[in-house]
Amino acid sequence: MNGEVVFFRLTDVGRSIDLKKINRIIPAIQDKKIIKTKDTPSYVDFPDPLLLEVTQEISSELKNVEDLNLHIKLYSDGVISLIARLVFRDFSFKELHTLRRIKFKTSDGEFQINNFLKYHHNKIFNQIRECIGEEGFIFGESEHEKYTLYCLTDEFEDPKKFIENERGYISALLMGENPELNLSKDQINKTLRNPFSFLKNDLIIFDFERGLIIDPNYDYEDILLVVEIANFQLLELRTLDKLLDRRLTIAEEDIRKIYFRSRSLFRRFKRRVGRIIRLRYDLLFLLENIENVSKLIGDYFLAEIYTHLAELFQLKEWSNSIRHRLETLEDIYNVTQTNINEKFLLYVEILLSFIFIMEFILLLIDFFF
Repeated sequence: MNGEVVFFRLTDVGRSIDLKKINRIIPAIQDKKIIKTKDTPSYVDFPDPLLLEVTQEISSELKNVEDLNLHIKLYSDGVISLIARLVFRDFSFKELHTLRRIKFKTSDGEFQINNFLKYHHNKIFNQIRECIGEEGFIFGESEHEKYTLYCLTDEFEDPKKFIENERGYISALLMGENPELNLSKDQINKTLRNPFSFLKNDLIIFDFERGLIIDPNYDYEDILLVVEIANFQLLELRTLDKLLDRRLTIAEEDIRKIYFRSRSLFRRFKRRVGRIIRLRYDLLFLLENIENVSKLIGDYFLAEIYTHLAELFQLKEWSNSIRHRLETLEDIYNVTQTNINEKFLLYVEILLSFIFIMEFILLLIDFFF
């Protein structure tokens, strides 16, 4: 078989990345607009990251592996995307699963593909660190997403028949399982149940972390972009969810402090409410940007692919969960603020009642004495 394996690794490194500042540090270029060939509407708008291309000569234990190209994309939303493309020639189809573990040497050292991507992520991260806004946005280790696409560029008379004949191995390949594993028919059917074709000689199948592309025309750059965008959205949604986890924990701590240790109550709580209001609007804008990353509207081939990936990654469920938790976070502070206001008004009423009683007593004293 001939083709390539495309490895995606996207990492959220902070609240934002200053792309203009980066241009003064490293020789990045604006990512070129992709030529859309699969009936994609002209109004579809994708993010405009900066792009760095790294081409390295490799020596591998496998002679059939020829080239390794790396694209590094820097998104203003705080995401670093690495896309490594490992080209192979005359490679055994039943050995495709071994490509993710092969060792190869470059001018930077010896790697497997995961270590190679981590190495270049750390390298670019250290170069652009001063351009990252709110690096501690997540309060801990950065979130990342990985996806792998096996792309076959041979001509198949009937791609669907080929998939049917090799369904056991392909299912294991897409699931990341040992190909010798005796998968059930139900699991195989579930993995291969949603194939996509645009022409008679191409075919695409997606699973949660891997996919297979058959296209002798090499016409799948737009598919790669849609896969990257879907993973970009999943990464950002998971990042926001993790941030809200932390904020809800802080909210619980605040409530305990407010009700059990009330010193400097009003001043401290007022500051916290102000931060929550700013956070809520900040996250809402982030969420809107994530959801509007790709406006694939209508019955188009890429729209079908994106919709399938969105359902596979449960992007809508992630969005709904984040919106619900944002409302929960706001409600916690609103209810607490209402209780504090009511408590304050009660204190005022007691104070006024005390003053009224004292005035009444003084009047009585004046009257009788």
